[in-house]
Amino acid sequence: MRIGVDIRPFLSRETGVGTYLKNLLFQLARIDGANEYYLFSSSWKERFPVEKVPPFARSRFRDLRIPVRIMNFLWYRLGRPSLDSFFGTKLDLTHSPTPLALPTAGGKIVTVYDLFFLDYPRKADKQARDVFSKKAGESLENADGILTISEFTRGAVLERFSLDEAKIKVTPLGLNPLFLEDVPTQVLEATRRKYALPERFLLFVGAVEFRKNLGTLVEALARVHDAGEKVALVVAGRKGEDSANLDEAVARLRLGDWVKRLGYLSDPEVRDLYRLAHLFVFPSLCEGFGLPLLEAMACGLPAAVSRAGALPEVGGEAAAYFDPIDPNKIAGVLLGLLRDAGKRRELGEEGKRRSALFSWDVTARETLAFYEKVAGAR
Repeated sequence: MRIGVDIRPFLSRETGVGTYLKNLLFQLARIDGANEYYLFSSSWKERFPVEKVPPFARSRFRDLRIPVRIMNFLWYRLGRPSLDSFFGTKLDLTHSPTPLALPTAGGKIVTVYDLFFLDYPRKADKQARDVFSKKAGESLENADGILTISEFTRGAVLERFSLDEAKIKVTPLGLNPLFLEDVPTQVLEATRRKYALPERFLLFVGAVEFRKNLGTLVEALARVHDAGEKVALVVAGRKGEDSANLDEAVARLRLGDWVKRLGYLSDPEVRDLYRLAHLFVFPSLCEGFGLPLLEAMACGLPAAVSRAGALPEVGGEAAAYFDPIDPNKIAGVLLGLLRDAGKRRELGEEGKRRSALFSWDVTARETLAFYEKVAGAR
């Protein structure tokens, strides 16, 4: 097969979509020497780093000087030019890392992470709000295959759209082995000094977006402090559209000395934070999977997370859950764990066992089988 993939999501800093696609493709490169992959990237300012190009045995790579916004407009608004045309050959299949299919003469596969952009349109990021919400339905109907990263998202897609269940495949995300590595104490302490981290802190990992619900978490933190547990909150993730609201909440509640924002960090640095933190907390309103929860569990960090979306599907019995809308309930769960060392140890140990169930190798093999099924059906 000739398989086309838009690899722009991991051109620079990887967040959820980029992490998924990069890990999937690097695993596919390891297991698939038969098919030919046509990898596409475009940007006006940035060139795709050579070391980040998945090392397929058979592949072609195009990195064009076309602004991302123009490329998105051409593909998602006008539906042209086809991905095939950039390589001068007919592709058997294309895989879009978004819910919007890539223009092609061949089969179309899309990945759906969640339907937050439809459930909370005012809180979705700009691209999802302006484009995905208007085009996703038509794209899913016309797609030859749909990948979802959880049973939760599969159910949400089937509930909202009249689709053939047979064309939807669930391929859960996997765990980067980096998070299983032993880390010397001196390395951890160097990370603590570098970021001036306190001895005890709650950790959130992710972009500062509306869906992550950090304003409500700060409200809960204030209640935790009022109950006598003075603990810091460390936020590791890129600045997003909810940054102003987070700043306002911190200032209003006079928690400036207790909330530390580190911005986007490398995977090794995030791994160190998981090892240094007291608790992982994830108050998201909707998650199609929740990769930071999986990473935290792998590092043995006890987790308190939202009951929303796919998080219970990922965490199972290895996490404590709360209603993300109510800061009092969040505070109650956090206080319970902060005051119960035995429960924290229990969750940390169960988290390590739970994380072993998720593998990028399995994700890649099931995705490849789905490629073959979709191509064969055409």
